[in-house]
Amino acid sequence: MINKPLVKRILIIIALILVGLFVYFNLSAFMPVMLALLTAMIFEPFVRFLMKKLNIRKRLLSVSIVFTVFLIVSTFLIYIMLTYLIESLIDWSRQIPAYINEIELVIDELIQAFDQFIAEFPQGPQIVRAVDELANNAINTALNWSTNFVAYLYEIIMSVPNMLIIGLVYLITLFLFSLDLPRLLGNFFNMFKRETSDKLRYVFQRMGSVFLGWWKAQFIMSLGIFILSYLSLLYIAPGPALIVSLLVWLVDIIPLYVGPALILVPWGIFAMIIGDMTMGIQLTVLAIILLVIRRIVEPKVLGDSIGLHALPTILSMYFGFVFFGVMGLILGPFVYMAFKSAKESGLFELKMTEEEEKRDQP
Repeated sequence: MINKPLVKRILIIIALILVGLFVYFNLSAFMPVMLALLTAMIFEPFVRFLMKKLNIRKRLLSVSIVFTVFLIVSTFLIYIMLTYLIESLIDWSRQIPAYINEIELVIDELIQAFDQFIAEFPQGPQIVRAVDELANNAINTALNWSTNFVAYLYEIIMSVPNMLIIGLVYLITLFLFSLDLPRLLGNFFNMFKRETSDKLRYVFQRMGSVFLGWWKAQFIMSLGIFILSYLSLLYIAPGPALIVSLLVWLVDIIPLYVGPALILVPWGIFAMIIGDMTMGIQLTVLAIILLVIRRIVEPKVLGDSIGLHALPTILSMYFGFVFFGVMGLILGPFVYMAFKSAKESGLFELKMTEEEEKRDQP
């Protein structure tokens, strides 16, 4: 006899898998909405805290306060980053003529030294032709890189309107999700039986604490990275040490795998290009040290914050990276905690019907 509850449950699992695959292969289209929902769930404890402190029942005021603070902080950080970037580009452009003169002097000295060196060999003409070919190849390579770089900049500029639209959709969706989050979760839970609904509520509550623990871990690690980078930059480049350390802290607290290297490595390469090799090497080494320290400390701090041991944490990060790339480093521990919470709630237990229980009894 067909076990209808079991068949129904299997069909639901298959449907969820198909929906998950569809979202995975169209992740770019769903990303703004998914990020908005995730951000609304992260902001939910702050919204409830304000509702409790202000003694209000309607969510509009507390959601508006949290949303406004989020906008102000985000705008301020973006303004600092763009201001520093633009000022750096302007200063660099003003120094371009001096850099060109220095490069010309170095090239002239190299040419004179090369001519004196070639004059001592009878195979001088052959060496000159070989050097000319290498120079032509280098010039062609540089032209190709320049063409690709200009094309990349053009793509970035052309994508700005699209990014603005996506950002606007994200902000609007975030505000609406924050307003209706309890109702949306209630409608989702009401789709299931009371027993299953209670189990799902337990999973969601547990994942909410995991989200808060994850952000707590990110804040602790990024604060340590900020202190280390600031103390190091006071020795390497005292002038912009505070601003760059704030940028490093911002990039590090955002879930990006490269972290501080996203700021320090381009700065180090730029310093090498303008002739400051010592500073460039120091910045590159600092970026590597910060990255290694973070990757070593992250499993322990993250595991303690979300309630996992270090070994399951690093294994979930590794397998997440293997199957989902860089984002898997972030999603891996969450997926593991979701399955663990579902198992603890008994969500995966398949109960037999009374007829099957009687049939199995001796």
